[in-house]
Formats: sequence, C-alpha cells, structure tokens
Amino acid sequence: MPPGLSGARVFRCSGEETLVLRCWPDGTTEQRVNEIHAVVSAVASTFDLLPKYQPIDPHGASLTIDASGRIWELATWMPGQPLAETAPLHLIGKGAAAIAQLHHVMGRLGRWQQPAPAIAQRLQRVAWLNQQLPGCLATDLQDRVHPSVAAPVVRACRLLQQRWPTTAPRLTEALTPLANQRLPLQYVIRDIHREHMLYSAEKVVGIIDFDALRVDTVAVDLARWATSFSQFRDSPVQTIDRIVADYRCEASLSSQSAPRQLDAPSAADRTFGIPEIGIGQSVLPELDAPEFRTLVLTIAETSLWISLANWVVWLVGESRQFADLQLVSQRLDRLIESVDGQTKR
Repeated sequence: MPPGLSGARVFRCSGEETLVLRCWPDGTTEQRVNEIHAVVSAVASTFDLLPKYQPIDPHGASLTIDASGRIWELATWMPGQPLAETAPLHLIGKGAAAIAQLHHVMGRLGRWQQPAPAIAQRLQRVAWLNQQLPGCLATDLQDRVHPSVAAPVVRACRLLQQRWPTTAPRLTEALTPLANQRLPLQYVIRDIHREHMLYSAEKVVGIIDFDALRVDTVAVDLARWATSFSQFRDSPVQTIDRIVADYRCEASLSSQSAPRQLDAPSAADRTFGIPEIGIGQSVLPELDAPEFRTLVLTIAETSLWISLANWVVWLVGESRQFADLQLVSQRLDRLIESVDGQTKR
C-alpha cells in the first residue's frame, strides 16, 4: 500500500480472506508492540470496529521478528473509506460517537486518576521548540530541503517567524493551569484522525492504526479527530461543540448498557505504575462541564501549532527523510491553513 508518514510498510494480502501485513517502523520495540496487541486484542474481542490480529508464526504469536530485527504483524483488513477533509458536521459527529463506543470498551481495561500526560508532553514540547526553532528559522533554506516541499516549508517558516514569539507564551499559559489537574485516564488511541476511521454508507465500519495508543485523557482523541477536518479550521468552537455533544450522547447510552468485563492486558499493569480506580466507580470526565470542552479545544489548538513547528524542525533542523514527500507537502499545507485561520479569527 502507499507509504504513510510513520515509516511503517503495509501490504494488502488477498486470498480466502483479505488481510493486512504490516512492518513496524524501525526502532519500535517488541515490548511496545506487545502492549498494543494486548490492548487491541482485548477490545476487538467485543468491539467489531477494530481489526483482529492473526497468528503469524508457528507458535501462534501475533507478531514475528525477522533477521534484520523488524517486527511484522498480520491482521484482518478493515473495509470502508475515510471521510473527506471537507466532511459535514453530522458525519464528523458520527465519528465522535464511534470514539465514545471505543472508549467505553477500552475503559473496562482499567481507569486511573492522574494529571494527563498529553498536557505535560505539550508543555515540554513547546519549551523544546523554543530552543530549536530559532536556529531552524535562521537557516538558509536553499538546498536544505527537497524542492517538492520547499514552498510549504518557506511558508511555514515565515508564519512561525511572525507568530511563534507570541503564540508560544499563549500556548504555555493555556496549558499550565491544566497540567496538575487530576483527570480520569484510560487507554486511548491518541492519533485517531480522519484517515484512521473508515466509513461505508455514512456509517463507521472500522478504526485502524494504533501506533500511538497509550493511557491518557479521552479529550486527546476528540481533539485529534476534530483537527483533521476543515470544519475545525473554519469553525473550531462549533466543531468541538458538535463532537462533544455526539460523544456525550453515545457515552451516556454506552454507560447504561450491561457491562461486559474484559481481561485486562498484563502489559497495562506492568507499564503504568499509577493507582487504578475500581471499574465500578464513575470516572468519566464531566462531559457536560465547560471545563471538558475547554480541555478538548485547548489540546486541539496547541497540537496544530506544535505539529507545524515539529515539521520545520524535522525537515530543516534534522534533515529527516520521508518516503512520500507529496504527503509531507499536503500535511504542511493543511497545518499552515489551520493555524493561519486561527490567527485571523
């Protein structure tokens, strides 16, 4: 299949049933893949929107490591197509409802009460970018980046030169009050954007790609989902309101359904040394509260600026190589349009 930006290689395998063979990006550890497989397999046992891993070695394991140390997995192929970037709000809302269903099942694996890693990571990233960006923005870009991405990189650098000095303190100011708040945490996808949710006949039929899966606040998934659509660029508050409303409605319905306990993956217990809350306790965020909407909106807006700055550092400061430069150029264009739209509102 066409390469994405993660560095993974993906093959569609046709036979008696259609499967997907995937090689994880270089540097991914076996422990990390085992954790993801444990969580996804537990959820997929009761939730049809996730793929199911298939045995890939003689012992029935769901991953195998080749002679070069690369990790491979085999899973069922999920049908459907992603929404267009210009999708209407009602279809985006259906995706939010599917995320609520997914979170409901994932929450049965365990819930915790802690400050959200997403907030701390973004604060740390802004501080790191404050150190890295000045050198990148002062670099002569001639012959520094590939011609196919030169134009959007120049636009990104110009925008960051103008806006980052005032934007970075604003991002830090918005994130800092949230950093020490104890929030309900559980496993979430953390990268559930429009290309990772598949639709057929205006219905969600599949969710794919779990590289970023970890324990965090559910607001991260809603923010990531929102920012992958032009609706958020044009009407961020209206988009977040619709997503939160549809998520809240489905979460309420899911919480009323009879619980079906899952076998919590042992990887969860080993990886996170944080006190677990009893499954029977009510630990979902107060979805009606303005604070939850603010949390989603803050994560969404800060993520766009951080992503744009990250790409400039990767391409200019670190000279990273990517297999599909046209995809990189498109990603930069979308980020520039999104953050530029914020500054003009």
